Amino acid sequence: MHLQLMNSHGHYSLISPELAEAQRGGSELRIWEVEASHLTIEHTLGTQIDFLRNGWSSWAPSTWWNTGRAPWRVWNNPARTLTAEDLATDNSSIHQSYMMTCLRLPGDSDTVLLIGRLDPASAIIEFSLGAVSAHDIDGDSSSAHWLLCIGAELEALNYYGAELARRFPPAARRPKTREKILSGPRWSSWYSWFEEITEQGLAAEIEPAADSGYQVFQIDDGWERSIGEWEPNGKFAHGMAHLAQRIRACGMEAGIWLAPFIASAHAPIVAQHPEYFIHDEQGNLARAGFNWGEYYFALDCTIPEVRAYIASVISEVLSWGFTYFKLDFLNAAAIRGNRREAMPREAAYRTGLAVIREAAPEAYINASGAVLAPSLGLVDALRVGADTAPYWDNTDRDRDPSGPSMRGALRNSLARLWLKNAVAIDPDVAYVRTHGSLLSPEANAVTQDLARVCGTFSCSDPNSWLMPEQRAQVAELCAEFRKEQPPTVRQLSRYRFIVGRKDVDFEPWINPQGRISDRLLVK
Repeated sequence: MHLQLMNSHGHYSLISPELAEAQRGGSELRIWEVEASHLTIEHTLGTQIDFLRNGWSSWAPSTWWNTGRAPWRVWNNPARTLTAEDLATDNSSIHQSYMMTCLRLPGDSDTVLLIGRLDPASAIIEFSLGAVSAHDIDGDSSSAHWLLCIGAELEALNYYGAELARRFPPAARRPKTREKILSGPRWSSWYSWFEEITEQGLAAEIEPAADSGYQVFQIDDGWERSIGEWEPNGKFAHGMAHLAQRIRACGMEAGIWLAPFIASAHAPIVAQHPEYFIHDEQGNLARAGFNWGEYYFALDCTIPEVRAYIASVISEVLSWGFTYFKLDFLNAAAIRGNRREAMPREAAYRTGLAVIREAAPEAYINASGAVLAPSLGLVDALRVGADTAPYWDNTDRDRDPSGPSMRGALRNSLARLWLKNAVAIDPDVAYVRTHGSLLSPEANAVTQDLARVCGTFSCSDPNSWLMPEQRAQVAELCAEFRKEQPPTVRQLSRYRFIVGRKDVDFEPWINPQGRISDRLLVK
């Protein structure tokens, strides 16, 4: 479908015969819903367009950007692009956004044109001279549904998120009381001990976490034998059910980390069933990403035996007593490659998620490294940014906006607040500690305010690392997020909020003027 963006005395509209009957909405927000395999919108906005770049996956670079600059992406690092973005469609010379975008319209600094996909599938939106085009990620769809909207930035974004929620409500049906517990404040092992967790070390944290007011105690990476071999390793001699029982005995829900769609080269399933995996054109197992110092491979979710295997893994973990799942590196199931059944790759990904949802209908699923669009309606929460870190930024990764840092997590999470209407959004952990961290107390406060704005609080600070006043602060944060009516959050502008009675402005942190001494960098 071809459209024109017209400006008449500061009033923008989309012109096309097909849109004549499609427009609705009042004078403040003009809305069109159209069905077309692709869109091309011609404009006269010039070459310096401010636009919202939304990445493909949880970690993919997302922020407001300008077409006069180099494209916002992971630069010159194919292994990282494969892990955090879509290597198959990444382009070093063309500005791209996935699923949706907003264009700032001249004349009124608050007016945008929003283009958003309304199907549970990504789209690629590309910017060229005088035109914006949108199409299916691999050209698979003969028809797609799109939302076009002109109006105030926040109003347009909130409308899009609400429309996605209407079309793809969460599939899980849990009692409201348990829903509150599972989405309440949670403690995670990752940002303190990373993979160096032990049964004894975690057991020592369970009672203090319960006393602090956490409602979920989540065991992260490091418990499994290998990636793709989801049984406890030698550091967990009593098994995972033993730890889950101890967590539940203290009144918390037991959470666990899994990467159910991937396996490393030395996982037994790779040697036993190489036919279970996505392959490249040469017939080799297709590389799906790089982590743990090696490439990993992705299961082909079009294969019935693979779906049965995934369901069996989830069922076993459920039998141990875990009800909160942090599922990671999910985007691997949507890489381009050869699958047994001819199916769009994001449809294969969604098929795999549906298997997990069916196997664990009452579990809380927090999807990390997820492809955003095809996850909607099947998961309870989405990670929306890069990993946080106990430092502000990493100067060696300044060409990788997807890398761990508080700066990247903040930037991505705020760029995706519009998803909050459709699904719970997870900005990753907040920090209170100063032990084992390069974040200042002021930067810690920013991470806590980000949690409030996103509506999700988690933390990795071990009780033994905290000073008495910090333990009290953790207890206060947990109590705040356990309330039936937490403080109201009112968004005033892109980066400014009123949280309760507090004025929170992230602008100086997103766009600092010069080097600020308390924002320590790692190199």
